[in-house]
Amino acid sequence: MSHMPDFKSEGRKVDVRLLRALAMGGNRSVELQLLIDSQAAGKPDYQALSLLLGDLSVPAPLARDTFEGLLNHQRRMRHGLGRMVGIKTAAMDFLENIERALNVKDDEYALTYSQLAKMAFHDHLTGLANFRYFSTRFHEEVKRAGRYRHLTSLAMLDIDFFKQFNDKHGHPAGNKAIEQVASILRSEVRETDLVARYGGEEFALILPETTKYEAHELAERIRTGIEKQPIELPDGQGPQNLTVSLGLATYPRDAHNAEALLAAADGALYLSKHSGRNRVSLFTPPSSAHFSYIPDNAGAAQSIAVVGDFNGWIKKADPLEKGADGHFSLTLQLAPGNYAYKFVVNGEWYIADPRCTQFVHDGYGGKNSVLVVN
Repeated sequence: MSHMPDFKSEGRKVDVRLLRALAMGGNRSVELQLLIDSQAAGKPDYQALSLLLGDLSVPAPLARDTFEGLLNHQRRMRHGLGRMVGIKTAAMDFLENIERALNVKDDEYALTYSQLAKMAFHDHLTGLANFRYFSTRFHEEVKRAGRYRHLTSLAMLDIDFFKQFNDKHGHPAGNKAIEQVASILRSEVRETDLVARYGGEEFALILPETTKYEAHELAERIRTGIEKQPIELPDGQGPQNLTVSLGLATYPRDAHNAEALLAAADGALYLSKHSGRNRVSLFTPPSSAHFSYIPDNAGAAQSIAVVGDFNGWIKKADPLEKGADGHFSLTLQLAPGNYAYKFVVNGEWYIADPRCTQFVHDGYGGKNSVLVVN
């Protein structure tokens, strides 16, 4: 006759709120397992893990008994069923048995709304937005940019050779590397930006009202900042350098919907990873537009730039090159679509393209030229 677990006795040793957070939170089972196992294998700090995974402050002995009780129940289920059992499945089964044994009421130990929201939309390791929240916010930002004719840039980031790093230094060191990268990302972005852990060692940055030129500057600053800040490894392994690869794309310059923008940024990241890593790559649309300006007086125009809704009307983003004949020209790679634009002469005078035949009002009593890219 098999021994029946005494869930009433076990339930008095665990924190039911923490167990409920582990069972019902938004963390993936495989990530929960990795974190709990890495703690159990080293010098466990279950109190810190309770705060990280459940947003709960639990006394150290109670936190330890909760996690150890959960792991013991997972082993018990695996032995009884004769197959692998995920940690979230074990947590839910353990919770239900304990609540039944202790006659716990439905509203007892209930998690607060803020705790549930944090677990649902934030990554437990880094505190950043998780993929679920990123996906919702990303589609909202692209729709908003389209509605108000604004720009939105998207950067995708991947830690270089992370699997080898994990295999060599261990999962605790890998987690610390992810946390350090997350910390650097948070320190570099604005309050209006969103940094998310996209999955594993990959991160995503949504940059509203940000031109491709500005996003490129930020991405390079992030890349060099991570490269210059070695990570202090646990267990006396010493400092270890990290590098990252980034891919960047901007709406509407590179894509005209959320799915295409994500594919463009991901393609640019792929290019960085297959071109030597530790670099920033910009997505390049296959279609292009040619701009040219022929001044009436060759000596009067010292500089010409094109500004438009593809570059946020920033004068330094896309300067035309001056040829030996005094004419200015520039070819830009742009996604198919219609764009409004002007020329800026000598960094001061805004004029419509004299050679263009299609115009729209600019909202200031003047007109913008219209560019059609097929």
